[in-house]
Amino acid sequence: MFRATDGSVLGVGMVYAPALGPVFEAGASVVAVAELEPQTLWRPVCSEGGWRYRVDEWALNAVAALPQRKLVHGVGQPLAGTVDDPLDYRTPLRGSVDLLDPPWVSEHLGFVRTEGASGIEHAGFLLPPDRTREQIAVAAENIDRYRRVVSRPVAFETGVDYRTARDDELGDGVFFRGVAERSGSGIVLDLHNLWCNEINGRDTVRDVLADLPLDRVWEVHVAGGDEMDGYRLDAHSGAVPGELLDLSAEVVPDLPNLRALTFEIMPSNVARLGLDGVHTQLERLWQIWDLRPAAPPEPFPAAVATHATAADRAFVHRAERDLVAALRGPGRPEAGVRLYGRLVEEQRRAQLAQVMRYTTTALLTTLGATATEAVIAAYTAAHPPETAPGLEGYTFSGFLAARPDLVAAVPHLRQVLAFETALLRAALFGASTVVEWDVDPARVLDALDGGHAPGVLEPASYSMSVEI
Repeated sequence: MFRATDGSVLGVGMVYAPALGPVFEAGASVVAVAELEPQTLWRPVCSEGGWRYRVDEWALNAVAALPQRKLVHGVGQPLAGTVDDPLDYRTPLRGSVDLLDPPWVSEHLGFVRTEGASGIEHAGFLLPPDRTREQIAVAAENIDRYRRVVSRPVAFETGVDYRTARDDELGDGVFFRGVAERSGSGIVLDLHNLWCNEINGRDTVRDVLADLPLDRVWEVHVAGGDEMDGYRLDAHSGAVPGELLDLSAEVVPDLPNLRALTFEIMPSNVARLGLDGVHTQLERLWQIWDLRPAAPPEPFPAAVATHATAADRAFVHRAERDLVAALRGPGRPEAGVRLYGRLVEEQRRAQLAQVMRYTTTALLTTLGATATEAVIAAYTAAHPPETAPGLEGYTFSGFLAARPDLVAAVPHLRQVLAFETALLRAALFGASTVVEWDVDPARVLDALDGGHAPGVLEPASYSMSVEI
């Protein structure tokens, strides 16, 4: 099934997640490529007075030990922005690349940071670039810089864009072509992204493909999706739709330098599809992989050193600021921009539920959903998004601590909040904290684990030490 005729020709793969471990452990004849999103194994920590990324080395080594060939697909330093990551991502990224030894490295063509009067701000979600000549110049320079970091060929992913295409923009395919040709990069052809764009009213997939340099496509991504507010979302939520599989079978024979065909599914959706369903997806992708051209691929193209002008960067920076302002401002932006605003808010709520689950459950079980939503909405309105779930939770804990009347209205919330804040202090700062309880903490936490308020508990005295 897996026919490697060249060291860079890999086969059918999946984005790695621990929930998919049994599939990867079945061997390379089932799935030939493990594609790691390395930033999922990083978290920001503060030590010696500065912030840096700490890598989960145990998890990284576990991925390295899998029997599959590896690819590295970045999700934290996208290639279209004008504002670089303020933390040192180069060291952990190089470490992951050196260990996993992928033939190429890929990243998204979007941005997640901008800069204003208050300094660098996180957008809260991967946002799309405008399709302009200035943006091509900026993205190409970023790709050149990224390539120097990883010392590998670099490919960018064709992204989803929920906004309405403007008359003064380039077509999607023309834009992607411009970035690839100016940078000398490859392309990760994400067919589900392009399919979403078509369904949502942008260029059709076939129109985009007609404008793309298909010899630059090194990898194809496919996935499932969901619907929200009348839009098709690139949610990686389950099986690949049959129509998209059929389209993939049409496209793959036209990709002379295709080296991998990758299935993406979010870890939270693996149970929904089931491991048997994952195997079914992989079997279908192997059938499509067999349709690729028989001739071995050409060598990777030569890298191109290129620079954007100051005017190019200023133009793109204004576009970034305008989009982020539209997400947060009081006006009524177009529906696609409103959708991005909703996605930002939903992601922030999901992060709070992840890292402050006892606190949010205590609020819900006492105040109810409407009042809890109002509390979280007040928080998100007062604070821009943070760069990581732990930092989002820590900022939220400070927001609640500044509202003693609210904390006092929810039984045991003061101590629950202190406990979860202590966990975050340990993870972020390596700090130890003693939390004092006036009831049995196990009974409080057990009740919240069950999704209900703890009720009246007998007074007691407990000291809990929380440390890394």
